Formats: sequence, structure tokens, C-alpha cells
Amino acid sequence: MDRKDDRTAVWTGQLRPTKTTYRLRMFYRVPRLLERTTVKLVQPRVYVERPDLQRKPGNSEGRLPHVYWINGDPSNGEPCLCLFDPDHEWSICDQLADTTVLWASKWLYWYEAWLVTGVWFGPGRHEEDFEDDRSKGLEAEEV
Repeated sequence: MDRKDDRTAVWTGQLRPTKTTYRLRMFYRVPRLLERTTVKLVQPRVYVERPDLQRKPGNSEGRLPHVYWINGDPSNGEPCLCLFDPDHEWSICDQLADTTVLWASKWLYWYEAWLVTGVWFGPGRHEEDFEDDRSKGLEAEEV
């Protein structure tokens, strides 16, 4: 794990949920005590470095399921995996190895099934369901 400062860490590692091995990068910054923020804005961010995530052939919208984009713009940067419902499933007190890494592996499993079937079988709600307009996208990470 790389440490960028006393509150920030970046982990790079591999997961193989089924047939493909993925190289992931997880970015996390512990919020300051007095920062006014939401769980969604301080959540750990997980990116697939390789192989590149593929859009399903025949998908007319060319969209990836359950990902966030920097500032909500799919043309700006790489997708960040949507791993959990921040209203119910994660808090800053959780251990990333026990939650985020496990959820990333499950996300990749559901992603591989989606590539084959075109159906996202994984649970959860996605960002379109969030009502907080400020957090529609993720801000670019400062490293």
C-alpha cells in the first residue's frame, strides 16, 4: 500500500473472481474530523487498471453498469466501481480489506456475468437512485 500523506492510501493488487485476473487500484482518504461531507463523497474508490472494462457488444448505450465517472462525465477519466449503498452498507469505521476488497471481487463476478448475459444480477441501487445532486459524480482525486 502506498501512502500519499498521513490520511491517504492507495492499494494496488489483483483479484480473480472467476476466469479473469484483474489488477485493481483502491484510493482512500480518511476525512478530517470537521469536514462537511457525505459517505458517498469519502467512500473508497476502486478502479480496474487492467484489463480494460468492456462495454457489452450490442449495448446500444455503450454504458457500463454500476460505475461512477469523474464529475458524472463518462468521457472524463476511468470508471470507479459502484460497490455498495453508502446509506446502509459502509462507514468510515469499516476495514477496507473486510468490505471494499470483498465487494470489488463480487462486483467483478457480476460484471463477468453481465458480459455474457447483458443482465446485471448483482444487488444494489445505483447513483441514478441517489437524491443528492451534489454527489452525482465523483470529484477527481487529489494525489
